[in-house]
Amino acid sequence: MKRIPLVIAPRLEQNRIVEKLEELLSDLDAGVAELKAAQKKLALYRQSLLKAAVEGALTADWRTQRAAHGESLETGADLLARILTERRARWEARQLAKFEEQGKMPPKGWQAKYPEPVQPDTSDLSSLPARWIWASLDMLGEIVSGVAKGSKQTPGVSLREIAYLRVANVQRGFLDLTETKKIMASERDIEELTLRNGDVLFNEGGDRDKLGRGWVWRDEVAECIHQNHVFRMRPYLPEVLSEFVSHHGNTFGKSWFQQAGKQTTNLASINMGILRAFPVPVPPTDEAREILERVSQEIEAIKLQEASIELGLRQSTAQRKNLLKAAFSGRLVPQDPDDEPASALLARIRAEREERVSSDPARRKRRSAHA
Repeated sequence: MKRIPLVIAPRLEQNRIVEKLEELLSDLDAGVAELKAAQKKLALYRQSLLKAAVEGALTADWRTQRAAHGESLETGADLLARILTERRARWEARQLAKFEEQGKMPPKGWQAKYPEPVQPDTSDLSSLPARWIWASLDMLGEIVSGVAKGSKQTPGVSLREIAYLRVANVQRGFLDLTETKKIMASERDIEELTLRNGDVLFNEGGDRDKLGRGWVWRDEVAECIHQNHVFRMRPYLPEVLSEFVSHHGNTFGKSWFQQAGKQTTNLASINMGILRAFPVPVPPTDEAREILERVSQEIEAIKLQEASIELGLRQSTAQRKNLLKAAFSGRLVPQDPDDEPASALLARIRAEREERVSSDPARRKRRSAHA
């Protein structure tokens, strides 16, 4: 510590430096506080935007205009009926394929064993706009869990390495793919669990902020599966817009999953049964597309503002460093030739130090010993 060199300014210049620094840093702190407040407002606006979107408030004017023109649109109930027809058709096709693989004829009444989808509990749900309807996630798409890391493998089954999604990759409203890990998996698991464009992802849980959060897979990584802590919902029809479902899961679902999920002191989780029962509003497809178009435009504007704020915060950090650098290199305030020079200040400090040592016998003795 004694060997660290320090730059000393004249005493009066030190006063001017401190006064100027306090002024400039105070202004800088106020600017940073305003930027952080703007950040919070944008985050709140994003949430209110998405909430209005999935509740139908965002397109209230759109519905009014269509009604005024007498346009007849497929209702959410009509769409749901088509989805359920497709759901049953896929189940029957899978069953017939199994019978054929086993070399058996379909038994009498086999179609009666169709597992009906979970019905949504709408008793405590808010009312929806006209032509919308509530459905369960189980009605809208196929829901599966993923591969378990470290699970025991069947002897003789060949494995190969493949990319897989973890909970850390699936964020609320986006995918963080800065680090994708690999796992050894069988060809059967790869075939069943490889993600497809439009799959909706939901996290099983862990920390409470991870519960049910998710986003949509858009083929960002070639041939990628998902772990068992990430659920996948694959819509039965393309008219089920994946981003709409995910926005609903990240807004309404955030509190719904916390109430429905299993809770411990610091952790929470959802299972397949809870996810199947998750209630999802089904608007007419044309309105859902309009909602996503408006949301996309607003979110792009939000991102631009967020980027501007981040730039401002980085510039503030750099400016703080520049101010301090200028202060300690004699460039922040003007120098006055009439100021007592720093050498005179140091001489007085040295004299004061010598006087203290000479008046203190213990210090004088230690100094002699070091000499």
